[in-house]
Amino acid sequence: MKSTSLMLTLAATAVLSAAAHAQTAATAAEAPAGALFAVEITTGPAWDAAKPPQEQAHFREHSMNLKRLRDEGHLVMGARYADKGLVLLRAPNADAANAMMQQDPSMQAKVFRYELHEFRVFYPGTVPAAPRRTP
Repeated sequence: MKSTSLMLTLAATAVLSAAAHAQTAATAAEAPAGALFAVEITTGPAWDAAKPPQEQAHFREHSMNLKRLRDEGHLVMGARYADKGLVLLRAPNADAANAMMQQDPSMQAKVFRYELHEFRVFYPGTVPAAPRRTP
């Protein structure tokens, strides 16, 4: 009886281990190629403190640029915190990620500025979007 129980436990452990390995391999295979970069966006010297964000010069073009990056598969995620923005970009390298951000008209006009940092995931998970607030 003990040996049957031990064999079942070992078999179950082997099956679970194989399933976990297969899931990890599948997830790695599904991930697009390229490195990840965290881009912290702050207001620049041309920011007009008398206007709300959506009325700033080049704000519409900034939003369109972020949409383009998302549609092309480069923008992985975007968020806001405090008075900053954060986007996570997938790019072949830092130069390519910088080029993506430098194409943004709001960056060129210095309404916004950004800092780029390599982003290395050590604990993967999911980040669901919060429900939109209505004014």
